[in-house]
Amino acid sequence: MEFISLVIFIFSAAMAAGSILLVTRLLEEFAHPCFRSLFYHNLFISAFGFYGIWGQFIIMALAGSRLDPEIFSTISVLSLLLGLPFLVFAWMMLIRFAVEASGHKLRNWFTVVFLIVNFEIIAALSLVIRDMSFNDALPLFKYYYIAAALLFATMAATLIVRGDSVSPGRSDRIALALIITGGALAQSLSLLLIHHSAWMAMAFVFLLFAAITLMSLYLSYRADLKPVRLAEPLPLPNGFEDFIRKNEISPREAEIITEICNGLSNQEIADKLFISLQTVKDHTSRIYMKTNVRNRMQLMALVRGMDTGTAAGEHL
Repeated sequence: MEFISLVIFIFSAAMAAGSILLVTRLLEEFAHPCFRSLFYHNLFISAFGFYGIWGQFIIMALAGSRLDPEIFSTISVLSLLLGLPFLVFAWMMLIRFAVEASGHKLRNWFTVVFLIVNFEIIAALSLVIRDMSFNDALPLFKYYYIAAALLFATMAATLIVRGDSVSPGRSDRIALALIITGGALAQSLSLLLIHHSAWMAMAFVFLLFAAITLMSLYLSYRADLKPVRLAEPLPLPNGFEDFIRKNEISPREAEIITEICNGLSNQEIADKLFISLQTVKDHTSRIYMKTNVRNRMQLMALVRGMDTGTAAGEHL
């Protein structure tokens, strides 16, 4: 079992890092707010997976034989309980991603109500299990996760399908809905059907990371995504030439900045300027470094802010 645990841990780490890197690349390539929500969803899911699940394996490996069974049981319950807030934020970001990917915006009151209700449920759960052993508390954790995961996955899938966004399009949104619901269902079945706690935990955490990885892979390599378009080409703002000179932007880099602000993707910029895609990526990376921004959205905000006197760095 130790070897299998190590293999699944390595796969979990690779999937967590890969999913976050893929969404980071999407953030740099497309100015769409849904990818920021997906980034945080993947981040919170990863935090729960490593803190709430793998943390128990690490404690067992390092000090399990030296700990009193009652103390180890208490630590295991606390580890799972303290990992639940990461799940709440992950589910909230999943719903936000679904709403934004469908072409709408999540209302502020929903976030407040969602967090209050879910943290009250966690508080109630903690009161119920405070004097329980890990084996007695585990079924409550399982049923809580199954009910919440299926509910929020269904909500997210419904919201993302019913939207009218063209990027991602309807067929892509249907595929994402299937990935979201399929992931939640597979995780729930692993909790219900696998009775050995260690095997159940490993299967569950593998499926947890697999779901965020599959969604990130689909968006990166299968979805027909389009950058946010402006109705008309962006006129150069006042001070753009001073901005170019101050940041030592080359003429070619200035052209790429203009096309990024007009909503063109890297491939479309390469086609328009008759240069390779890799050249566009290299220029874009240098532009980010020179202007002290992290992605397209920040660069566009920086350029658009020139007319209102926004200084470089104020967007951070």
